[in-house]
Amino acid sequence: DFVFRLGKDDFKLSATVVADIIQDLKWLDEIPSFPVRISRIGKFTALPSDLQSVPFEKFIYCDNLYQGYLHTKNDSLIDEMIKVLYPGWNSKGLPLERIATFYWFASLKQYFAKTFNHFFQQTDSTDGNLLGSAKSIGEQVTEAMNAQIRALTKGDITKEKEVLAMDCWRALTELNAQAKEYEELKLKLWKKYEHNRDAYTNAKT
Repeated sequence: DFVFRLGKDDFKLSATVVADIIQDLKWLDEIPSFPVRISRIGKFTALPSDLQSVPFEKFIYCDNLYQGYLHTKNDSLIDEMIKVLYPGWNSKGLPLERIATFYWFASLKQYFAKTFNHFFQQTDSTDGNLLGSAKSIGEQVTEAMNAQIRALTKGDITKEKEVLAMDCWRALTELNAQAKEYEELKLKLWKKYEHNRDAYTNAKT
């Protein structure tokens, strides 16, 4: 038997019961395929789980915090995410609230990777979370954020506020389209290079 404590109460559970309970927690081993979250923390209502109709600026800020947490495991970064994702909330998160928020954003990133598959592509690092680079996590996140904003403003800094206020999905749709166009251009250039290389090789022989 195993002895557990809940509050001030102690109780016993057999190994069989513990094994049965663990099966109900298997979902913790995997990131959900669709963004899921606690709809309310106290009296504060969460933003839409997929961030539709949410300003792009909020997604960028939370993504910075999320990447920072992956690197530092600093719980205060998750607390900052809760403040954004549950407007009006302003205190330290409980362990359950932090875990739920982390799983929400992790599932959101995974969902975005499937929905906007040209824009969200795994980096060269082993885990795809901007780790393992010679640059600091802060530098990588800042560069990624600036690149996104530049792509949407097309270099016109007067449009930055307008871009940050865009609907998150509208911004990501545009970034995904630009990434697809870039991939197609690279493919065309590579095919042209191969054609010219083969033509040059054949001419020499």
